[in-house]
Amino acid sequence: MRKVKASTYFKFLRLLATAALFMVAFSSDAALADEKAAPRPPEGKTVYDAPDPLPPGKRGDLIWATEIKTDVPGARAWKVLYRSTDIHDVAVPVTGMVIAPIGKAPANGRPVVSYAHGTTGIARNCAPSMVDNPAKDATFYFFPDSPDQMDSGVPGLTQMIAAGYVVAATDYSGLGAPGFHQYLVGPTAARNTLDIIVAAQQIPQAGAGKQAVVFGWSEGGQAAVWAGQIADYVAGSVQILGVAALAPVNALEQSKIQNQMIAQGKKLPLQTTVETIMAQYAAIVAFPELKLSDVLTPLGIGFVKESAKCQCSHQMGQSLAYMQAWKGTATRPDPQNQEAWLKRIEQMALGNVPAQVPIAVYQGDDDPTIFPAATEAYVKKACASGATISYSHYADTDHIRVPARARADFLNWFADRFAGKPAPSSCK
Repeated sequence: MRKVKASTYFKFLRLLATAALFMVAFSSDAALADEKAAPRPPEGKTVYDAPDPLPPGKRGDLIWATEIKTDVPGARAWKVLYRSTDIHDVAVPVTGMVIAPIGKAPANGRPVVSYAHGTTGIARNCAPSMVDNPAKDATFYFFPDSPDQMDSGVPGLTQMIAAGYVVAATDYSGLGAPGFHQYLVGPTAARNTLDIIVAAQQIPQAGAGKQAVVFGWSEGGQAAVWAGQIADYVAGSVQILGVAALAPVNALEQSKIQNQMIAQGKKLPLQTTVETIMAQYAAIVAFPELKLSDVLTPLGIGFVKESAKCQCSHQMGQSLAYMQAWKGTATRPDPQNQEAWLKRIEQMALGNVPAQVPIAVYQGDDDPTIFPAATEAYVKKACASGATISYSHYADTDHIRVPARARADFLNWFADRFAGKPAPSSCK
């Protein structure tokens, strides 16, 4: 065995020590850079404990981010708190998630899909990011294997990560972070949905680029359409290539159909009544000229104020059924101040503002929640305004099944937008 000189041996030890110190320093610098890139909440706080007042800044600013576990293959995820605005340009804190492929992003960044979720409720604890393991494919509260009390996850998430997209999923203001959720106030939800794209760009590990599409279902479908109508809200920071809406809420047409059903003596689905009451409660916050006493009985007012503190939409439905069977109706048979209410409902209608980007709409023909006729009325109006809009509808498909039924279609539509292909149109 060859002998090694003592001096050579000690030089080798010194080299090892130097290398070890270098690696420690490199790791510390990387951790520090990582921390600077995605500022974490202070000790003892979470992204849901938004600072009050909000720090100075501009819309889309990332305030805090916390990395979380995800079972989606090849992905990493963060919960985020970011700055947005509401319909009145008031700054609001908003929470959500950013999910991205692992690994180095292309030089110009990854394409982004901003997802706007469907109705979960109006209480803070109804934020989809607050469930256990939120960064997952879409699951529904009634699934036998679902541990959650609300719908959660993102339709097609696994496929979008595999395609190399960053997925940003807002909770909307008032869900998660402090504040009041302006349920079905489309311009507010649209701003929240657009601003999270800008926030995602501030997590370097996510590698979010400037090109994006917006994608939403139900309440989120309304948000997505509105995002396409105000796409220039993020001009300079994001290029919105299009929006895809699954069964979007078209408030004015929905209201007309509901009124026709009532006039014909038909009974509205209980969940439809609950969502109408939630929207009315949100409307009085967004639009002070409206009052709950215009549309709800004292029982209804007490019910929504109390249940909105902690109940999510499906539990609210069960509570309302029990309360009405016990104590009477929650809604007034003689609504007041109808002209003011109609004005605000008309303001939220889809298609009043011309779309700035291509649109794809997907609707189930057997949807008892979002009436196909209401969606078709929007498509017709969008066509008349000169929009590039494609409309796909599916037989034997209800509100819950449409995300799965349309998945291959909307994923192909996303890929074509990111590839720069011309958008199709169903308009004649």
